[in-house]
Amino acid sequence: MRNRLITLGALITLTLATGLATPAAAAAQSAAAKVFRGRATVTLESYDYCGSGGGRRLTGRTTYRTSAQFSTGPRKSYGGYVERNPFTWLFYAGSIGSTGSFQLGSAAVAKPPGVLLGYWTSTYSASGRFSGRLVATHSDKATTYNTFYGQQALIPCRDGLGSIPMVYALKTGARITGVIGGSGARLTLTGSTNEGFYAFRVVFTA
Repeated sequence: MRNRLITLGALITLTLATGLATPAAAAAQSAAAKVFRGRATVTLESYDYCGSGGGRRLTGRTTYRTSAQFSTGPRKSYGGYVERNPFTWLFYAGSIGSTGSFQLGSAAVAKPPGVLLGYWTSTYSASGRFSGRLVATHSDKATTYNTFYGQQALIPCRDGLGSIPMVYALKTGARITGVIGGSGARLTLTGSTNEGFYAFRVVFTA
């Protein structure tokens, strides 16, 4: 019995660390799912750490357009907890797994060990304004979900020797803002990868 007890302070710490709301804070929501398919314009900056003294330096800047999708649904819940968002949401840009693609999600249930993981906290107003911030990566639990698929030099600072595909976790603090309506959406995603190799701005219209 003693091993199963949890103090109020520990519960609060767990809630803040995972980006989840307590059961008492969970509100009723619509179960209607929406899918917005459109196009995304991606402005991408790439960096390395091959500058003077190993400093970070800009190595390239590119802009490209790709197919993209934003979808919403009922908030995810597990073990008596509900994600801290007005609805669960997913965003994909490009063909997932290919270089230049993005994969984002507000929350996920990890099985095992069977726990609800919150990645984003977001708000949605009656006027359709949507805003969110990435507050956790959960990379320590090997459950990183919000990612960018890029390239990494085969040998650091030796670009001429080629590169290999690499999955990069998005850094906490990334933002997504815009408007979601009944028949369309316009969202802007800004941020960088955890290691600082990429910075991005993605404008999605559907």
